[in-house]
Amino acid sequence: MSTSLLLGLLYYLSQLDFPTLQIMRTFTHPLIDQIGDAGNRLGDGLTLVLISLGIGAVGFRLAWPSWKSACIHTLLAHGVAGLFTQILKHTIGRPRPRLMVGQDWDMAPSFEKGFDSFPSGHTTASFAVATVLAHYFPTGKIVWFGLAAFVGTCRVIKGSHFPTDVLGGLLVGIVTGLAIVHPPHKWKEVSRQALSHGLPWLVTAFGLVWILVPHPGIELEPSLSLFLGLTAIVTGLGLRLLWIRDLSHGGSTSQRHSPPQWPRLLMGLGLATTTGSAVILGASLLAGIIWQMGNSLNQLHQEGGGSDHWLGPKPIWTEAALGIGMFLMALLAFSVRSWFLIS
Repeated sequence: MSTSLLLGLLYYLSQLDFPTLQIMRTFTHPLIDQIGDAGNRLGDGLTLVLISLGIGAVGFRLAWPSWKSACIHTLLAHGVAGLFTQILKHTIGRPRPRLMVGQDWDMAPSFEKGFDSFPSGHTTASFAVATVLAHYFPTGKIVWFGLAAFVGTCRVIKGSHFPTDVLGGLLVGIVTGLAIVHPPHKWKEVSRQALSHGLPWLVTAFGLVWILVPHPGIELEPSLSLFLGLTAIVTGLGLRLLWIRDLSHGGSTSQRHSPPQWPRLLMGLGLATTTGSAVILGASLLAGIIWQMGNSLNQLHQEGGGSDHWLGPKPIWTEAALGIGMFLMALLAFSVRSWFLIS
């Protein structure tokens, strides 16, 4: 199921490649160029190597084993990701955006300059390094992956790559990073966890691009989709808050049970509904099912190990912040759609 979803995202995102390229060619503001240049420098191979060496210098100077290992593994992940990227680039032979004059192109193995667009090397290396950093410094994983996503976005902004090139680099980079920091016998389990937790974020990013880039295929009327979406978000949030409140005052039962996750799935589907797109709604549903299955398996493993998997409910304000964030994103999606319809 997860493989089918990833292939589906790649297919639908490919339909936005040429429209995205046309939009990027219309942006000539110096600030856009500066932002793109910043991302390109951050994802450059020399910059990533210097970051790894800096981590290693601190680790050896202060005798911190985790920092030493992070240095070695980021360098290794960077190198392996680069090798895989070059093999894919020249095997696929996709032309760079600057060589595109129409929506149709041929792809074939090539070593010619400019026919090495897929996948994005900067993106691959950045996500490989970010995955290793997230393993050794998990408290900063949002920062690591956020910076890697910034690099990938800048590759599109600068017109160096298509969105599908960035998606391909993201997948290759994360897989490489996971393979480097985990032993082979854990690859299957780690891959399952990464997919179940990462797909919702991937679908969210896809949905953002899908509604920002003009394309045919919005099926629901904006006001109706907004109403249905906000209703689902509020309902899901209300159920989560009620269960968290009950578990907070449930005595010993709160140590054995966690609040159900399906209301969060309802909230995610509500956010997808506000886009009015059957593509986003379908992708969100599949990602939610995979995420729910992953949570269920984790719960079974923890119960089988005899440890409490629920050590107390999360603060209500954290859940409320998540709901408010989704609510605001739904309004943003509605505003973007309305603007496109007017223009």
